Amino acid sequence: MRSFTLKCLSRGRLFSLALITTLGIVAPAVQADTKLAMGTGAKTGYYFSVGNLLCKSFVKAMSGNKCRARTTDGALENLAKLRRGKYDIVVVRSDWALNARDGSGFFENKKPDAALRSLFSTHSVPLTVIARTGSGITSLKDLNGKRVRLGGSASRLARKLPYAESWDISGFRTISFGEMDDQRKALCKGEIDPVASVVGYPSSLIQKTAQTCAIQLVELSGRDIDRLVSGSDALSEVTIPANTYKGVTSPTKTFGYKAILLSSANVPDDDVYAFVKSTFENLPQLTAGHPALKGLQPADMIRDGLPAPLHPGAARYYRERGWIN
Repeated sequence: MRSFTLKCLSRGRLFSLALITTLGIVAPAVQADTKLAMGTGAKTGYYFSVGNLLCKSFVKAMSGNKCRARTTDGALENLAKLRRGKYDIVVVRSDWALNARDGSGFFENKKPDAALRSLFSTHSVPLTVIARTGSGITSLKDLNGKRVRLGGSASRLARKLPYAESWDISGFRTISFGEMDDQRKALCKGEIDPVASVVGYPSSLIQKTAQTCAIQLVELSGRDIDRLVSGSDALSEVTIPANTYKGVTSPTKTFGYKAILLSSANVPDDDVYAFVKSTFENLPQLTAGHPALKGLQPADMIRDGLPAPLHPGAARYYRERGWIN
């Protein structure tokens, strides 16, 4: 987890932020010909929806400037085009950003991206383990010996816990991979025990599963996970709110990644400053505009899941607000 000096946001500051937005006071425009290109994801996915919402907020706040959220094939395309200067801002998951920063994982054949810069994080993309109600699976220790079905990202994240006393991937009776819809059907038929996926919430597929059979979410917490999260620049603790899914009436602790906005050191400070300012000064409308953004708080957005250094334009705005030193 990346650390830097963060000042507490008082209720007064948050009230002022809401008041500014309510009164319709927007940030002063930067150069009238500023054009931002943002790489997001598939048109039907969260990343495009969130990116498009942020672009519209920027255009509305910064009269005369432009921002276009572009559909893409995902993180590999986004980060490659950001490095080449084709995009000014991209939306990616925090683990992809970490790999690009270090030249690891899918980027092991490329040099580390020293120009990568963080703006802020948005919604959580946690490791979510669902089990049938009555299965007796309520925590990590209950998974050993079970027929666990893992999606690709869940498998990679699970393998980061080889030292965990309560999580031993070699102890799973079967480990198979497949599409989420296949997992849903197998779970409800009793062909597998829990299903583990790395997915934002609310997930339409988990909602569909909860409509098909009674489910419960498995809590993932404890000292092993605390140690994993504290030692990673990409991971954060996550609490999935109660009633996110049918029949799950209590909040569920877990951990996972963040969807984050990145830019490059080569993008002008003033452009990034204006984009970040428009985001935070219209945050109440933005959080109401998409279910994945519900409950976002500035303190979390500028702290969690940011592997790369803050862009100077973003840092300038955060210092003006008194959020960082």
